[in-house]
Amino acid sequence: METEIRSVQQVILFWDLHNYSIAAQRLRGKQALFLQESYERMGEIVVSHGGRIVKYMGDAMLCVFPEGAEGEAVACALAMRPAFAALAGAWRLPTDTVLEVGIAAGDVAMGVFGHRSLRLPDVFGETVNVAVTIGHHEGIALTEEVRDALGVAYETRRLPDERVKWRVEPLRIWEVVEP
Repeated sequence: METEIRSVQQVILFWDLHNYSIAAQRLRGKQALFLQESYERMGEIVVSHGGRIVKYMGDAMLCVFPEGAEGEAVACALAMRPAFAALAGAWRLPTDTVLEVGIAAGDVAMGVFGHRSLRLPDVFGETVNVAVTIGHHEGIALTEEVRDALGVAYETRRLPDERVKWRVEPLRIWEVVEP
């Protein structure tokens, strides 16, 4: 079975639950139910904004949007954060259990990967690594390229540069100022 891998331009949206390990203690045996409800609710928002879910990663989700869809990805993130806050409130989770989002755009390797017993669509590459890295910011973090593509559509604020081991130059990161 051959793997077809394509190099494509995509917008990557990664979300993660801040302080989920603390929230999981409060959820006790209901963590799986809470995560499933999170996947469903956040997934509906992703799909309604033209994105596609690539995979679930515990208390995180990796999504792709088509090339040029930076605005849709940001609109998606802006819709997800209050929806998640309402969900967390309904489950009586600590107020610091919030949705963290990272958005990057660029070249990715896209294809179907894995052992013959489990082959799944996936994306790889520096763009994915950057989205995951900046996605651990309590808010909506953007790469400079995404911010530039947005123009003046959203108010943004500069965050401190982030040094990563695979790049000489630090990542220049911005955040969306939420209404």
